[in-house]
Amino acid sequence: MQLDKSILKEEAHIGEELMADSNVSQLERKCFVVRQAVADGDFTLEEALAAYGVAREDFNNYLSQQVVSEINVFFSHSSSHVLAVTASIAVIGELYKVFLGNVDPQAQTFQDHLRSLSQAVSSGKVAV
Repeated sequence: MQLDKSILKEEAHIGEELMADSNVSQLERKCFVVRQAVADGDFTLEEALAAYGVAREDFNNYLSQQVVSEINVFFSHSSSHVLAVTASIAVIGELYKVFLGNVDPQAQTFQDHLRSLSQAVSSGKVAV
């Protein structure tokens, strides 16, 4: 969704310049706006994706990167790298259980695999 630049106020021009100089890509900016528009209740996800010209796959990738970034920030201050990795595995397991646990008959198999992976990391069988 392109804005008519002739109607932008000075603040918008400054914002555009700052964003252009940042490391944030145009796609990331669009995805951020899509996320915010949906969170604010302005659009459904489908409406926002169409309005801003963002593909569902691109938005899913953006959202995944944001979740990983949040997990990394939270666990990066851990005194133990092993603890950070095992905690991250636990978070992934909980996300899966919350979103897909009731619709995936193999959910318990996935949970068992994550538990096994976490134990292998904790015991040193898998290096991190």
